[in-house]
Parts: sequence; structure tokens; C-alpha cells
Amino acid sequence: MDKDRLYGNCHCGTVQFSIPRNIDMSAVRRCDCSLCKRRGAVMLACPIEDVKIEAGAEHLVHYKWNTKVATHHFCSKCGIMTHHQRRTTPEICGINIGCIDEIDYRSFQDVPMNNGVDLTLAEK
Repeated sequence: MDKDRLYGNCHCGTVQFSIPRNIDMSAVRRCDCSLCKRRGAVMLACPIEDVKIEAGAEHLVHYKWNTKVATHHFCSKCGIMTHHQRRTTPEICGINIGCIDEIDYRSFQDVPMNNGVDLTLAEK
């Protein structure tokens, strides 16, 4: 394991990934679009080229809806969404911080909310 990376995984451990340890931890947000509000995850922004799938890539399933630009990645075994490629900035991934045990999930109390409802309605 590279000490310069943070490692994460889905609930069952099948899908494993890593991101740079020096990532900006203030670049977090939630979203209120119909998918994200049901998921309720805090997402950390990470450049797509810095996300490395360490194991289980063959078990990732992908979900696209509405504009079919954003791609949400889920473990096919346990159903946990590990990350997604954004619609508004496709070069950035949203990483589910709940998948990285080294990150204190409870410390993210006041996370900015992205207005995904208005964006979704405007595109239909």
C-alpha cells in the first residue's frame, strides 16, 4: 500500500479504490437531486485521473439517468455507491467518504448542499 494514498472500499470489500492522501478535504458536498437525496452520502471531489480502482473493477455496475452524463458506480454485490463521475464537471469524481474508514465521517456535519433539483428540472 502506498502511504501517500487513502484507501476505500464498498461494504462487502469487493470493490477497493484509492485516492491521493493530500486531497482537499474541504471539497465536500451533498446533493438534493432525486438520486443523491436517497443516497444521503457526503461526496469528496477528486480529479478522475487520481482515482485508482485497486480491486473489483469487474464488480462495478454503472447507472446513468436523465442527461446520461453523470455515471454512478456501485458494487454489484453489496450495492454501495463508491463514487460517481459528475455531470457538471465530468473530469471530477465524487468519492463517497463513507467508504474510506480513515476519514472521520462524523466530522462532516455542515456540508454544503448542491442544488441538484433545479439543475435536473431545467434539463428535462
